Amino acid sequence: MPSTPISGSESTLPEPGGAVGDDQLYVEPEAIPEITRSLQVALDQLGPQIEGAFNDLRIVPWAGDPVSAAAAEQFNEMSFGGSEAAFNALCDYRDQLQSAAGSLEEAEQQYRLIEDDNTNLLEANGC
Repeated sequence: MPSTPISGSESTLPEPGGAVGDDQLYVEPEAIPEITRSLQVALDQLGPQIEGAFNDLRIVPWAGDPVSAAAAEQFNEMSFGGSEAAFNALCDYRDQLQSAAGSLEEAEQQYRLIEDDNTNLLEANGC
């Protein structure tokens, strides 16, 4: 059974090992539902982590002195500020999981449509 491209629109065949280009992954169609479920489990586990990080990760200066104020500021910047902050990394990871799950669902729908069309075509021709 042919593999289904997950992203991109190229129709090139996978190289040995299944990789095509930098942004594509080929998956056997029958594996799509289980992979999608696995991604959803990861998303379900990540959601509370993001909420907890947003609510609990920011710290305040604990001693009320300049040293703890500077440490708290640096910690909060590493946690929430800038593109490499921990919180942003969690959100980016969530977005990538959601994108992968959406691409898999779309690929599965396309595969089912093609299979239904092929079945109808075969039945119409008496096969």
